[in-house]
Amino acid sequence: MVYSLAMLKIQTLASGSRGNVTYIASDTTKILVDVGLSLPQLLKRMSTAQIAPEQIDAVIVTHEHGDHIAGLASFIKKFKKPVYLHEQTCDIFTDIPATHIQTFTGHFTVGDITVDWFPVSHDSQFCFGYTFNNSSAKISLATDLGRCTDEILSKMEGSQIVMIECNHCLTKLGANTKYPKWLKRRIASSHGHLSNIASGLAIYQLAKSDVQQIILAHLSKENNSPNLAYTFVRDFLAQKGIIEGVDISIDVATQDTPSVVFQID
Repeated sequence: MVYSLAMLKIQTLASGSRGNVTYIASDTTKILVDVGLSLPQLLKRMSTAQIAPEQIDAVIVTHEHGDHIAGLASFIKKFKKPVYLHEQTCDIFTDIPATHIQTFTGHFTVGDITVDWFPVSHDSQFCFGYTFNNSSAKISLATDLGRCTDEILSKMEGSQIVMIECNHCLTKLGANTKYPKWLKRRIASSHGHLSNIASGLAIYQLAKSDVQQIILAHLSKENNSPNLAYTFVRDFLAQKGIIEGVDISIDVATQDTPSVVFQID
């Protein structure tokens, strides 16, 4: 779904266990959330999406796992952009020059976009979701969360667009002979990743707050698929009386190609 005359827009450049980059922009401000691709691969994706790296105003980081920061230091070194980090996380990012770090403890602004944050449950030292506001437009982003609490849902309420993790199918995960038991437990735990079922439950709650567009994100290549995630959430919502394409739109972010641009009037 694409809306015209955007006040805010979101586009994923990569989403999944092999790298995550999300682009958030207004008409005048451009932000990257995470840089989980190598610099050459990132620049290739940005070129495909017609995003000029020189015009990026800031980078915001969700957490320190490699699939979210693999290319961060290289991008900052080359383009000299500020990185916004919660003040408790600064010691983690020792390869980022202090002159490029902007710390926050509460909400902050980048250009004409107000950014707020909320902690999420994941097996990293710190992990955050974010909301982005410009006037009446609001986009929320929450990936890498083992559970979606009422506090997280409250933060995302009122968004027109929500990007939320839909990592794995519990049945596929349980039957995956490539994964040892400890890894399965880690993924399915409250500090791991959100299953299709948990994602569907969260989206049902969000749909009641007039969210227009859902982007299913951070899918596992081994334990999920775009079609499986989409079909499960669509059918789950239908059982609750919420019809995809009528009451809400659902799209899936993928690992290897940029998504379409989702915009808010």
